[in-house]
Amino acid sequence: MLEELRGLSPPELEKIYRAVVFLKEEFIEPDEARYYTASWMKAEQEATEAHARGGLKAYASVDEMIDDILAENEDE
Repeated sequence: MLEELRGLSPPELEKIYRAVVFLKEEFIEPDEARYYTASWMKAEQEATEAHARGGLKAYASVDEMIDDILAENEDE
């Protein structure tokens, strides 16, 4: 994508910028902005990679997950 952008004229880049701003304002709710921060996206990538490696626990219910978290905290 960057290669494609390099060849564009300033007016063409301006059109793309305006489209991105429009889409961001139209489809990203202000309270969802945190999902697009660098730190959130990095954590999301790490979680995706951990899941692919099988490094995440699976729970049958929220109660089971809470019990596991509380048990881990008791061990510390």
